[in-house]
Amino acid sequence: MLPLNNTDIVTGVRNRDKRVFEIIFNQFSPSMFSIALRYLRDHDEAQDIVQDVFMNLWRTAENLDDRAPVQHYLARATVNTCLNRIKKAQRQQQYSREQQLTAEPTVEHLLLEHKELEAQYLSILEKLPEQCRRVFEMSRFKGLSPAEIAQQLNISINTVYTHLTTALKKIRMGLLNQQ
Repeated sequence: MLPLNNTDIVTGVRNRDKRVFEIIFNQFSPSMFSIALRYLRDHDEAQDIVQDVFMNLWRTAENLDDRAPVQHYLARATVNTCLNRIKKAQRQQQYSREQQLTAEPTVEHLLLEHKELEAQYLSILEKLPEQCRRVFEMSRFKGLSPAEIAQQLNISINTVYTHLTTALKKIRMGLLNQQ
């Protein structure tokens, strides 16, 4: 088969002649692949770029300019598609980094939050009535059971439960109000 001149190629592409597409694909895809490989350094990505450029050429065939050589158009389209792919990957990486920074608090930040929360907790605990605070501290800090607390303080087990419920409610409400 004789090589086609630029006018024949443009006419064939505009008419979506599959034979012309096959000829230009076989003729220009190796150089397009080399260009894409230089930019992307990934064999599969480079092949995808070549396919994308030819698919775009097929979709927009009627817009092909007959004044410029098709080879130059394909080379420029390959470079532009590579650059767009690189920019998209960079944006995705930047977005991922930003997500990690906002999603993962630093250790220092977590320690500061913990200290603030602990200070709020202790402040609320100090404001509890004496007996209520004593029952709560015996339960939570000393690990005593309600029966043991009732025996040591000489109060009923129901009173222990009442003090624990009161303390938990006041702590919960106090922490919620301070946030």
